Amino acid sequence: MAARWTPDEHFDEDFDDESIMYRRPRFVLFGDSITQQGFSTVHCGWVAQLSDKYQRKVDVVNRGYSGYNTKWAKELMPQVSNELRTKHEIERGSARDVVAIFFGANDAALAGSTGHEQHVPLHEYKENLGVIVDYFRSHKPNPPHVVLVTPPPMDANAWAAFCIEKESNRTLEGVRRYAETCAQVAREKGVPLVNAWEGMHERLGKDELASLFWDGLHLSSKGNKLLYEAFLKVVENDLPGYRADDLAWDRPQWRNIDYRDYKRSFRKVFQSTL
Repeated sequence: MAARWTPDEHFDEDFDDESIMYRRPRFVLFGDSITQQGFSTVHCGWVAQLSDKYQRKVDVVNRGYSGYNTKWAKELMPQVSNELRTKHEIERGSARDVVAIFFGANDAALAGSTGHEQHVPLHEYKENLGVIVDYFRSHKPNPPHVVLVTPPPMDANAWAAFCIEKESNRTLEGVRRYAETCAQVAREKGVPLVNAWEGMHERLGKDELASLFWDGLHLSSKGNKLLYEAFLKVVENDLPGYRADDLAWDRPQWRNIDYRDYKRSFRKVFQSTL
């Protein structure tokens, strides 16, 4: 007969209950399909690359919602904020959580096109972004760092060929205006900006844009690499304590565990965070 498991066999009574609740810092990525597809293994998603860079150091939470605009995103703010750590889950000296807000590709859909349901006028887009930024910056009791990400460029011809209607419901020039507005909100709110537009359009130029997308709108492996690099640059330069090489691994490396008294090794780590 198999032996029954009991909690006392695995948990030392000297452990502090609160210390066990501590969790790693978090990147909460709040966006549309470009974020939702960020874990793609087919296209080497930018979120997957970020998770790999920060493995065992930061938990990367993907909250991407395909087709969403800033108007609909506001309805999800309370739900997404629940992904942030509570005060009991934050270790002493731990880096603050990070929320990246990445909308605009759908807001930029043309008002009179097949994507009119997604369209959000430019002035309303700006207002919505400001509301979302303020909401997360005022999160209690532990406000996160907030980062804005501009919509990237797109290839209207390739997108038209991909769409069922065989016409593009977005234009490169239209998306540019939303990217510029996103950058303006970042300046006005004083938050870091990942300028995906400049990182792709200005770096490669219009003639090479097609290589950045698998359908004209969503990122290819090459596009994901550029976005990941742009995001990482902002994280490392603008967010204190988030350079990957400066962050410690979550819990002791296996070589540092005393196999003769392994419980003591873990207890020492827990107590050091109090």
